[in-house]
Amino acid sequence: MSQKVKRKTVKKIVKKKSIHKIYTIHDIYKIHKTKKVKKHTVHKIIHKSKITHHKIIHKHYAKKFCPNCGNPITDDNTLCKKCRTVDFDFKEIKLFVCNKCKSYNYKNKWQKFQDLNKVMKMIVTECVRQKIVYHEMKDEQIEELLSYKAGVHKPFNVVINVGKEKFDLPAVIDVTLCPKCSKQGTKYFEGVLQVRNITPEIYQFIKNDLAKQKSKGFHINKEVNIDDTDENIDFYYTNKGYLKIIAEKLRSSFGAILKHNAQLFSIDWETSKNLYRLNVLVEFPKYHKDDVIKLDGHLYKIVSMDSKIHVLNLETNTKTLLPHKESYDVLQPISVMLIKKYPEFEVLDPTTYYQARLMNPSDKLEINQTLHVIIDGGEAWII
Repeated sequence: MSQKVKRKTVKKIVKKKSIHKIYTIHDIYKIHKTKKVKKHTVHKIIHKSKITHHKIIHKHYAKKFCPNCGNPITDDNTLCKKCRTVDFDFKEIKLFVCNKCKSYNYKNKWQKFQDLNKVMKMIVTECVRQKIVYHEMKDEQIEELLSYKAGVHKPFNVVINVGKEKFDLPAVIDVTLCPKCSKQGTKYFEGVLQVRNITPEIYQFIKNDLAKQKSKGFHINKEVNIDDTDENIDFYYTNKGYLKIIAEKLRSSFGAILKHNAQLFSIDWETSKNLYRLNVLVEFPKYHKDDVIKLDGHLYKIVSMDSKIHVLNLETNTKTLLPHKESYDVLQPISVMLIKKYPEFEVLDPTTYYQARLMNPSDKLEINQTLHVIIDGGEAWII
């Protein structure tokens, strides 16, 4: 009897002195089924009559468990997908873009963008107001967003990390036209450029300069031919500030004469200010660059034109300035053939058989060579 009592006493002492509970492997499996095992619990396991401390290494028990529901976690988050909820406030995420000129609206200002991910990161950071890690959108998603036309309103998701938790936030894209693009192709205009005596060179100059300014929202919404000669055209511009600039460029490059006229057409209902449309008359003279004009018996070749005419005297080979006039005597060039080099250079007009003395010859000229010259009386000048 004494031995049995002694054994019971020993068992009680061991239970009182034990710091950690003693489990068998069978007990651990049993407890896990009831979801009572905590994450990273260290157990004492009786194995071959030896007590050892180690973590459970079974593949099923090496996973993390959700502290809320006990389900295993397969990613790097603290909670499982069912228990993971947004525990922070954020504003509605909206992206306003103009896909025509690749610009976005941020704080009521339209700005150009090169990378849409940078724009979204800035907007999301502003709306969430937390320390976040923004996950960039894939190229396929960006191409889809930039392919939408004006008027599209579609939702999409943005992926961020707050701490170790990953969240899919709802966002909306609104595709519209910025104020600059909304004016193109409409009847809207702020001024008219009235070009008179236009040439193909001047017309191309106007078009090329406009192509450089399209990124600034300057457009020509209408062109009107005043007559059937195609020399008098009215251009309707969407920006009157640029209208003044192009008019000055035409004056400095081609020597045009400018006349400005402002016309009242409306009143701003917000500020009660008068709104004016600008009409600029750009009249070109009937002489142009590289033309040869005759004045007081002298021949001058036009080198350039601005407020004055820069000319080269063909006789003295010196440069001088001439004032603008309504008209000068412009000599038209013709094609002739060199027929003689000694004692003097002479040319022959093959259509009229008119012979003239060549006043500015060169030793490199050959007999029967075709030349472009100006003929004045019995003298011919190579131009």
